[in-house]
Amino acid sequence: MSNKIEIEASYYLDRNYDEILEKIKKEKFEKIEEVTEEDTYYTDKEFTFIRDKICLRTRKKDNDFLELTYKPKVDDKIEKYGKREVNIKLKPEDKEDIKYILEELGYISYISFKKHRKTYSKIINHVQYNIMLDNIEGIGDFIELEILVDTEKQKEEFHEELDNFIKEMNCDKLREKEKPYRDIVKDYYDKKTNL
Repeated sequence: MSNKIEIEASYYLDRNYDEILEKIKKEKFEKIEEVTEEDTYYTDKEFTFIRDKICLRTRKKDNDFLELTYKPKVDDKIEKYGKREVNIKLKPEDKEDIKYILEELGYISYISFKKHRKTYSKIINHVQYNIMLDNIEGIGDFIELEILVDTEKQKEEFHEELDNFIKEMNCDKLREKEKPYRDIVKDYYDKKTNL
């Protein structure tokens, strides 16, 4: 089980893709992964998970990796970026069994989508800094900047550091992604259906 706190910020990556790639190279971030992820988000029948930004998700990567992720409710007034994340690695062949268990427990599948992700990473003073370049099929390109820490105390200490990371990568000029991917994709498909 992995139990890290992500301090992160996300942005729409419209015309700035090549500029960001150059900046990643210049800052000597190393590409550590390039995968296709298939995410399925679950919610309770009252949709409180959606309203409260609680994440219950399965993520499959390139047919050889599966994990179950839980991120608890966050109060946006108190926590701008930091969110505890619990990941449990599973066997990819157990995906349908996990889905069955979640549905039997009363959760419903909310939205599924594929995301192509390139992850770049760098260790600075024993702390992992990540940059994820994401393409969601049919939706567009995004960038996530992330610092991984272990404790609530570190989370508070690194809020300002994340702001510095954002400026250093020239992302402060980009349009901020204010909703999770789950909601962006759901909104897109709801609008498409209503046309």
